[in-house]
Amino acid sequence: MIENKKKIFFGRSKSRALSKSKIFFYENHKKDFLVNFEEIKLIKNRDFVLEIGFGLGENLLFQASTFPKDYFIGIDPFINGVANVIQKAKESKLNNISIIDVPVQKVIDNFLDNFFSKVFVLFPDPWMKNKQKKRRLLNYLFLEKILKKMKNKSTLIFATDDQDYFNYVVKEISLLKKKTDIFEYILSNRHPIVDTKYSNKASKLKKDIYFLNLDK
Repeated sequence: MIENKKKIFFGRSKSRALSKSKIFFYENHKKDFLVNFEEIKLIKNRDFVLEIGFGLGENLLFQASTFPKDYFIGIDPFINGVANVIQKAKESKLNNISIIDVPVQKVIDNFLDNFFSKVFVLFPDPWMKNKQKKRRLLNYLFLEKILKKMKNKSTLIFATDDQDYFNYVVKEISLLKKKTDIFEYILSNRHPIVDTKYSNKASKLKKDIYFLNLDK
């Protein structure tokens, strides 16, 4: 019998060709940064921070260098971004970053419940066409799942330059709020983030950026 596997990743895993230096770091140091689920369970006295879809890694690297006492896990199947994070983290001698290079839907269940103190979801693909909207990451079911992985007094930081996607996420959160009262949310951001390729692109196009903080 052939198993019918539902496709969960629709974006590109690679865009432009990698430079020679990025190929070197990717091939020789990727194993140094891949998450080991058994090892991270043994890390004590650190807050764990997750970034889903870190792109080229600008915010992930900024957070890791700004908050060296925290431990950062980035999840993104985009090879160019993974290679960039590996190179920059190695050159900067950052030892508080691990990465996972597969779609988050495949690995989120591997994390313990009540694990993350902060979750970043910055400028995910808005999938603007009506037939594509079912691909959006922050839907009711995924939000319900990620909440279980967040500690008490934790925050999810969401940002997008697509108003329709923002309204969609607010609607999904509002529906979830009717089911559980373990969280609150505000339509703004209280946490430091760094400019990324996508936020800079939005600024050049004079597009508004919409923020949401979900506090458990």
